[in-house]
Amino acid sequence: MKKLLLLSISLVIFSCGVQKKVTKDPYTGVYEITIFDVDQIGDVPLTLSINKNETGYTSKLDMRGEAAENGDYMWEVEGTKVEDEVITIEAIIASYDVDFELTIEGDEISGSMMGMFDVEGSRVEPK
Repeated sequence: MKKLLLLSISLVIFSCGVQKKVTKDPYTGVYEITIFDVDQIGDVPLTLSINKNETGYTSKLDMRGEAAENGDYMWEVEGTKVEDEVITIEAIIASYDVDFELTIEGDEISGSMMGMFDVEGSRVEPK
């Protein structure tokens, strides 16, 4: 009986010490970003969703605020890749090719659109 009790206590102690290590992808999630000081437009608020599948990363851009309500422009993402901790997103809006170069540190995202316009934001929903 003592051996059984000692074995049970040992099992409980060891099982509490073992934790499953879950690897969280640092890039995936939903971000609210803003492109600052776009010529003749001003600040552009967007929602950026980044997902990962078997072949790599995918992303989606959606307008927020008044721009989303008007529904004038839709973003079409052509490609998303992560290389050297930089996320590159190629997209089309109103027949213009645009690209983003973004970095993520924790829940903060920053970078530029077309190398001309600053982009900043934060993660609002992990994936």
